Amino acid sequence: MSFRLLVDSEEFSSQFLQDISAAQARVYVQAMTFDADKSGLRVARTLMDAAAPDRRVLIDEVSRFIVSDRFIYSPANWRDQELRREWQATRSLAEDFRRHGVRVKITNPFGRFWSHFFARNHKKLAVIDGRISYIGGINFSDHNFAWHDMMLRIENPSLAAFLEEDFLSTWEGRNQAGFGSFPGIDIHLLDGRSNARAFEPILDLIRSASESIFIESTYFALPFFDCLRQIGPGRPPTILVTSEVNNWPQMRHYVPWEARRSGIDLRLFPGRLTHLKAILVDGRELVMGSANFDFFSYSIYQEIVAVVRDPAAITAFKDRVVVPDLEKSAPFAGRVRPVRGRMRALSFRALVRMNRWLTWTWPSNSVRTDY
Repeated sequence: MSFRLLVDSEEFSSQFLQDISAAQARVYVQAMTFDADKSGLRVARTLMDAAAPDRRVLIDEVSRFIVSDRFIYSPANWRDQELRREWQATRSLAEDFRRHGVRVKITNPFGRFWSHFFARNHKKLAVIDGRISYIGGINFSDHNFAWHDMMLRIENPSLAAFLEEDFLSTWEGRNQAGFGSFPGIDIHLLDGRSNARAFEPILDLIRSASESIFIESTYFALPFFDCLRQIGPGRPPTILVTSEVNNWPQMRHYVPWEARRSGIDLRLFPGRLTHLKAILVDGRELVMGSANFDFFSYSIYQEIVAVVRDPAAITAFKDRVVVPDLEKSAPFAGRVRPVRGRMRALSFRALVRMNRWLTWTWPSNSVRTDY
């Protein structure tokens, strides 16, 4: 079992593209977004040129409507000619893949009346030659590559077979829940319907903390704040690093309000957005993967969540994420607005209930082949 923590897109893409180019048998790649911009096309062309005969890509349908982190059909965005050109190129990407022998399917169609708009397949996954796996938070686009994030590269045939089976299950239109335990790492597969049950052992791990809790997430939200409050007055020191500038404006008043009432030391990561999602418990167990630790991940997204215990991987995370990110971050010193924070929490809970009802009441196909 070999682990390598890859911090930020340059380090990740260099290794990832090298592994794709060296593949001899199969390359399976899954992402929520895959834009036809400079970064996305670099990955796409490497996939198109790869020698492996079995190359497949899963892309979530959100890429048809949100490009460069912008909803294409808003009036202002629709008038942006450069954005529309990128959107049209992104819409053509699946056909470009197919012309070069790369098979493509689209996950989680929006369904009738866009009833599944929020129910996304949020996984970021790659399995190469049944031996190398990647999990983490990086999608394929310029704006994602500009964010602070990480991926974990793992070499182990048994773990690769486990994740490959999950990829193929999604490919066939079956979102599955699952659990796999391997040396130094446990993998939880979330199906978007039983996520709360799958998260329970992870929440138990957080509740069991006795020394420290370090969290880095821009979208950290309920019910994970609730879990931290449940620990009570004996909870060890807890730090939450989040982005100073958030691409979800709804979080602006919500996170400081929750952090203050939860007794959490809130730090703001300056400059670029941190898209990294990680919880380090007692400096020994690292929860990471695709999940944002928010209400969507907890209820309706398909996700991959790992609990890493490998000592070398933990040390790398401390040295390359915890220490430098705390040095860069500053304590939150702004104004906390309880009324706005509480209103955001109520709206989040209502949004989850509505989308769970829509998703379960009007089932939709899990994959489609057209783009």
